[in-house]
Amino acid sequence: MKHKLSTQNYYEGRLLRVIDHLYEHAESELDVNTLADIACMSAYHFHRIYREYAGETINVTVRRMRMLKAATYLIRSDLSQQQIAKKVCYGSVEAFNRAFTKHYGETPNQYRQLRAEPVSSVTALYPKSTKEYHIMYPVEQQSISDIELIGLNHHGDYMQIGQAFEKLSLMAGKSALIDDTTRFFGIYFDDPESVPQDKLKSMACITIDKNKLPPQHDFELLTIPAGDTVSILFKGDYAELEKPYNWLYGQWLPQSQFELADFPPFEEYLNDLKNTAPKDLLTRINFLVK
Repeated sequence: MKHKLSTQNYYEGRLLRVIDHLYEHAESELDVNTLADIACMSAYHFHRIYREYAGETINVTVRRMRMLKAATYLIRSDLSQQQIAKKVCYGSVEAFNRAFTKHYGETPNQYRQLRAEPVSSVTALYPKSTKEYHIMYPVEQQSISDIELIGLNHHGDYMQIGQAFEKLSLMAGKSALIDDTTRFFGIYFDDPESVPQDKLKSMACITIDKNKLPPQHDFELLTIPAGDTVSILFKGDYAELEKPYNWLYGQWLPQSQFELADFPPFEEYLNDLKNTAPKDLLTRINFLVK
């Protein structure tokens, strides 16, 4: 049994290095031979081993990662499509357009235009009186019990937290810590408009029965405390999640009777991005209130 566990950990550690490389080198060619070398595995076997551990092929992981990065550039930058195509490692705008349209069901131009917002230098918390919010979101109120979590820390761009989730899912899945009742959460400690990107702190988390947690593990422990919450159920791609945050902070909160508690916002992901179209992703954005 000890030998089996040590072998499992050996493979796990090598695949975690692959996940880090994927997210840190999105602008480079990610051919199978290079990835197999990073994993210290034969290229003949790497694909199958990765697929069994990750639950999808390496090509699907890479394409999904690059499409989310591209969507983020389209919404949050004024980069041209040619520049974005290069940043996500497509040889031509035409190839990028085809891949993006297949993934999102709309062209990059359509995606950008439908989500364009006026740029303001004022923070969402203290907006000018002339600022308009084009979309309103239903806010739900409920009380929650303590939620016990394990997680991995992520430092940097929030849109890259998928790197931590990929590693968490691999590590927890192979330790039999994930089942049909597992819930997935992201905890976000900083304001991405106020804190430099490389200083942002977040955590990828799953719910856990502490009795199943092995004595030796590499996870962080975290508890979402019991209390009253307000939340927004957002439907759409993760690249668009700043919109409901800005609306709640800038419009809804000042007009409500609520004061936010001293705990960071936390998102719960209600479906699996591996088998869900980006437009159908469901994210519940939660805030503890006093």
